[in-house]
Amino acid sequence: MTGKILNSNVTNYDNSTCSYLGLVNELAEKWGLLSYLKFAIVLGVPYQELLGCTVNISGRAKTRAGIAYISDRKIVLNSALLEPGREKDRDDTFLHECAHILADLHHGFSCKHGKLWKEMMELIGQKPETRHNLTYLSREAHAVTSWKCCRCDQKYHFVRRPRRKISNSYCRNCGPKLGVLKSVPITKGGYD
Repeated sequence: MTGKILNSNVTNYDNSTCSYLGLVNELAEKWGLLSYLKFAIVLGVPYQELLGCTVNISGRAKTRAGIAYISDRKIVLNSALLEPGREKDRDDTFLHECAHILADLHHGFSCKHGKLWKEMMELIGQKPETRHNLTYLSREAHAVTSWKCCRCDQKYHFVRRPRRKISNSYCRNCGPKLGVLKSVPITKGGYD
Protein backbone atom coordinates (compact mmCIF):
# COMPACT_ATOMS: atom_id res chain seq x y z
CA MET A 1 0.00 0.00 0.00
CA THR A 2 1.28 3.49 -0.78
CA GLY A 3 1.34 6.48 1.52
CA LYS A 4 -0.96 8.19 -0.94
CA ILE A 5 -3.90 6.16 0.33
CA LEU A 6 -2.99 6.41 3.99
CA ASN A 7 -2.36 10.16 3.92
CA SER A 8 -5.26 11.24 1.73
CA ASN A 9 -5.90 14.99 1.70
CA VAL A 10 -9.61 14.57 0.98
CA THR A 11 -11.72 16.74 3.26
CA ASN A 12 -14.02 14.51 5.27
CA TYR A 13 -17.58 15.28 6.20
CA ASP A 14 -17.93 17.03 9.52
CA ASN A 15 -18.48 14.18 11.99
CA SER A 16 -21.22 16.16 13.75
CA THR A 17 -23.40 15.73 10.64
CA CYS A 18 -22.71 11.99 10.32
CA SER A 19 -24.35 9.18 12.25
CA TYR A 20 -22.76 5.79 12.73
CA LEU A 21 -24.76 3.05 11.01
CA GLY A 22 -22.56 -0.02 11.46
CA LEU A 23 -19.69 -2.01 9.99
CA VAL A 24 -19.64 -3.12 6.36
CA ASN A 25 -19.88 -6.82 7.28
CA GLU A 26 -22.87 -6.22 9.61
CA LEU A 27 -24.79 -4.12 7.11
CA ALA A 28 -23.95 -6.37 4.15
CA GLU A 29 -25.37 -9.30 6.08
CA LYS A 30 -28.43 -7.35 7.27
CA TRP A 31 -29.18 -6.06 3.75
CA GLY A 32 -28.49 -9.41 2.04
CA LEU A 33 -25.41 -8.18 0.15
CA LEU A 34 -22.72 -10.38 1.67
CA SER A 35 -23.05 -12.85 -1.20
CA TYR A 36 -21.88 -10.11 -3.62
CA LEU A 37 -18.96 -9.04 -1.46
CA LYS A 38 -17.82 -12.65 -0.95
CA PHE A 39 -16.67 -12.73 -4.59
CA ALA A 40 -13.86 -10.42 -3.42
CA ILE A 41 -12.56 -12.92 -0.84
CA VAL A 42 -9.85 -13.83 -3.39
CA LEU A 43 -8.30 -10.40 -2.69
CA GLY A 44 -7.35 -11.46 0.85
CA VAL A 45 -6.36 -8.54 3.09
CA PRO A 46 -8.29 -5.82 1.19
CA TYR A 47 -11.45 -7.92 1.55
CA GLN A 48 -10.89 -8.38 5.30
CA GLU A 49 -10.20 -4.65 5.73
CA LEU A 50 -13.36 -3.77 3.82
CA LEU A 51 -15.49 -5.86 6.18
CA GLY A 52 -14.17 -3.83 9.12
CA CYS A 53 -14.87 -0.42 7.55
CA THR A 54 -17.47 1.78 9.21
CA VAL A 55 -20.59 3.04 7.47
CA ASN A 56 -22.03 6.41 8.40
CA ILE A 57 -25.09 8.34 7.29
CA SER A 58 -24.83 12.00 6.32
CA GLY A 59 -27.69 14.40 6.81
CA ARG A 60 -25.58 17.10 5.12
CA ALA A 61 -25.26 15.43 1.71
CA LYS A 62 -27.80 16.68 -0.81
CA THR A 63 -26.97 15.34 -4.27
CA ARG A 64 -24.19 12.87 -3.43
CA ALA A 65 -25.46 9.32 -2.91
CA GLY A 66 -22.31 8.11 -1.18
CA ILE A 67 -18.57 8.47 -0.80
CA ALA A 68 -15.74 6.20 0.34
CA TYR A 69 -12.91 7.53 2.52
CA ILE A 70 -10.12 5.00 2.07
CA SER A 71 -7.70 6.46 4.64
CA ASP A 72 -10.45 6.51 7.29
CA ARG A 73 -11.81 3.10 6.25
CA LYS A 74 -15.25 4.68 6.10
CA ILE A 75 -18.24 4.81 3.77
CA VAL A 76 -20.73 7.67 4.06
CA LEU A 77 -24.22 7.24 2.57
CA ASN A 78 -26.88 9.88 1.98
CA SER A 79 -29.58 9.62 4.66
CA ALA A 80 -32.30 9.71 1.96
CA LEU A 81 -31.19 6.21 0.88
CA LEU A 82 -32.52 4.75 4.14
CA GLU A 83 -36.12 5.77 3.51
CA PRO A 84 -38.58 2.92 2.84
CA GLY A 85 -38.84 1.93 -0.83
CA ARG A 86 -35.27 2.98 -1.64
CA GLU A 87 -33.55 -0.29 -0.75
CA LYS A 88 -32.27 -0.94 -4.29
CA ASP A 89 -30.72 2.54 -4.47
CA ARG A 90 -29.15 2.02 -1.03
CA ASP A 91 -27.76 -1.38 -2.00
CA ASP A 92 -26.36 -0.16 -5.33
CA THR A 93 -24.67 2.81 -3.66
CA PHE A 94 -23.31 0.70 -0.81
CA LEU A 95 -21.76 -1.84 -3.22
CA HIS A 96 -20.41 0.98 -5.42
CA GLU A 97 -18.57 2.47 -2.44
CA CYS A 98 -17.36 -0.97 -1.29
CA ALA A 99 -15.83 -1.44 -4.75
CA HIS A 100 -13.90 1.83 -4.30
CA ILE A 101 -12.43 0.62 -1.03
CA LEU A 102 -11.59 -2.81 -2.45
CA ALA A 103 -9.96 -1.41 -5.60
CA ASP A 104 -7.94 1.24 -3.79
CA LEU A 105 -6.72 -1.12 -1.07
CA HIS A 106 -5.91 -3.90 -3.53
CA HIS A 107 -3.97 -1.66 -5.94
CA GLY A 108 -2.49 0.73 -3.37
CA PHE A 109 -3.68 3.95 -4.98
CA SER A 110 -6.89 5.77 -5.80
CA CYS A 111 -8.53 4.01 -8.75
CA LYS A 112 -11.39 6.55 -9.00
CA HIS A 113 -13.88 5.35 -11.65
CA GLY A 114 -11.18 3.94 -13.90
CA LYS A 115 -10.60 0.50 -15.36
CA LEU A 116 -9.40 -1.06 -12.09
CA TRP A 117 -12.49 0.12 -10.20
CA LYS A 118 -14.74 -1.13 -13.02
CA GLU A 119 -13.07 -4.55 -12.79
CA MET A 120 -13.76 -4.58 -9.04
CA MET A 121 -17.44 -3.74 -9.65
CA GLU A 122 -17.65 -6.65 -12.09
CA LEU A 123 -15.89 -8.93 -9.59
CA ILE A 124 -18.66 -8.29 -7.04
CA GLY A 125 -21.36 -8.77 -9.68
CA GLN A 126 -22.32 -5.13 -10.26
CA LYS A 127 -22.63 -2.92 -13.34
CA PRO A 128 -19.86 -0.29 -13.19
CA GLU A 129 -22.02 2.84 -13.28
CA THR A 130 -20.48 6.08 -12.10
CA ARG A 131 -23.49 8.40 -11.79
CA HIS A 132 -26.84 7.96 -10.17
CA ASN A 133 -30.12 9.05 -11.71
CA LEU A 134 -32.05 9.41 -8.46
CA THR A 135 -34.58 12.23 -8.75
CA TYR A 136 -34.75 12.72 -4.98
CA LEU A 137 -30.98 13.41 -4.97
CA SER A 138 -31.00 15.61 -8.08
CA ARG A 139 -29.79 19.20 -8.19
CA GLU A 140 -33.31 20.21 -9.22
CA ALA A 141 -34.86 18.63 -6.12
CA HIS A 142 -32.45 20.51 -3.81
CA ALA A 143 -32.05 23.77 -5.75
CA VAL A 144 -32.03 27.04 -3.83
CA THR A 145 -32.04 28.92 -7.11
CA SER A 146 -32.43 27.99 -10.77
CA TRP A 147 -31.58 29.73 -14.02
CA LYS A 148 -32.92 29.08 -17.50
CA CYS A 149 -31.59 30.05 -20.93
CA CYS A 150 -34.05 32.19 -22.90
CA ARG A 151 -32.77 30.72 -26.19
CA CYS A 152 -32.57 26.94 -25.70
CA ASP A 153 -34.45 26.43 -22.40
CA GLN A 154 -31.41 24.75 -20.77
CA LYS A 155 -31.92 24.74 -16.99
CA TYR A 156 -29.21 25.27 -14.37
CA HIS A 157 -29.94 24.28 -10.77
CA PHE A 158 -27.81 25.47 -7.86
CA VAL A 159 -27.79 23.67 -4.52
CA ARG A 160 -25.95 26.68 -3.05
CA ARG A 161 -26.34 30.30 -4.07
CA PRO A 162 -23.97 30.99 -6.99
CA ARG A 163 -21.14 33.45 -6.32
CA ARG A 164 -21.35 34.92 -9.79
CA LYS A 165 -24.13 37.19 -10.92
CA ILE A 166 -26.60 35.92 -13.49
CA SER A 167 -25.74 38.95 -15.67
CA ASN A 168 -22.09 37.76 -15.81
CA SER A 169 -22.99 34.20 -16.82
CA TYR A 170 -23.86 32.53 -20.09
CA CYS A 171 -25.44 29.31 -21.33
CA ARG A 172 -23.04 26.44 -22.03
CA ASN A 173 -25.09 25.41 -25.06
CA CYS A 174 -25.58 28.82 -26.68
CA GLY A 175 -22.13 30.27 -26.15
CA PRO A 176 -20.57 33.28 -24.49
CA LYS A 177 -23.33 35.85 -24.96
CA LEU A 178 -24.26 37.45 -21.65
CA GLY A 179 -27.81 38.27 -20.67
CA VAL A 180 -29.62 35.18 -22.01
CA LEU A 181 -30.02 33.53 -18.59
CA LYS A 182 -33.01 34.38 -16.43
CA SER A 183 -33.87 33.39 -12.88
CA VAL A 184 -36.70 30.86 -12.59
CA PRO A 185 -38.92 30.45 -9.50
CA ILE A 186 -38.48 27.28 -7.46
CA THR A 187 -41.43 25.15 -6.36
CA LYS A 188 -41.47 22.00 -4.24
CA GLY A 189 -41.91 19.79 -7.30
CA GLY A 190 -39.48 21.68 -9.54
CA TYR A 191 -40.60 24.39 -11.94
CA ASP A 192 -43.94 26.20 -12.04
